[in-house]
Amino acid sequence: MAVSLRSAIDDARASAIPSSDAFPAWRVVVALGRIEARRMLLHPVLLLTFAFSTLMLRALIGAGPDTGIAAWLVAAVALGLLIGVVLTANVAALRPRRDRVDELYGSLPAPTEARTAGVLGGMLLGPGVLAVLVGGLAYATLGSVANLEEYIDTFMAAQFVLSVVALGTVGVALARWVPSLLGGPLVIAAHVFTGVIWIVPWIVPTTTGIDVGWHLVYLLAVPIFWSALAFARDRRTAIRFAVAGSMFALAVLAAVLQTPADGY
Repeated sequence: MAVSLRSAIDDARASAIPSSDAFPAWRVVVALGRIEARRMLLHPVLLLTFAFSTLMLRALIGAGPDTGIAAWLVAAVALGLLIGVVLTANVAALRPRRDRVDELYGSLPAPTEARTAGVLGGMLLGPGVLAVLVGGLAYATLGSVANLEEYIDTFMAAQFVLSVVALGTVGVALARWVPSLLGGPLVIAAHVFTGVIWIVPWIVPTTTGIDVGWHLVYLLAVPIFWSALAFARDRRTAIRFAVAGSMFALAVLAAVLQTPADGY
């Protein structure tokens, strides 16, 4: 019996189609990215997050007559995008596992990294491009609101775009290593109910005295770290873990050096 089982396992391994070792072709990544971008932007999770953030913003700060409906709606969409990109990217990266088609991808000529690159590309082409538009609208509308003009500048808009991208990569990497739908909500809960958001805030006005250069370095190092970690789940190579480790060290260094002398 043991011999028969061993023979069956050896036959299965011999007949299995190995995954491709080639580097993902950019045409494949772009094609997958376009599909993922459309699915992310139209996903019910993102749309419901926009609705929830609008209601939450209305309940927390209201809608004063000096704010303006346009500025208020842009702020609600911006808040919803920051929350929704984590959940949507996480759900998108989990789709193959939820549909139980991971083993079928081994027969494709594209390597396993192509799927991760496609989701990351979709996050950039979908929520990332939307973040650029929303950031521009926020700069134009919120900058004209009384008591806000001193906080709204190009640095604030750049922080918003990079924060959306960084949070999206967190959702993708978490789905690759922790295949559970609870991963995205746990990231949101960790930001809201712990001190993470206060220790290393994503978006900070220049009036706090933050070091602009080091804060931008931090916002660039974080998505590279999580992207490298996501690719390392597909194929564990020394270079990917080295990139992830170096970006983590750079992010910690930038987080320390960006902090104002008197704190936030």
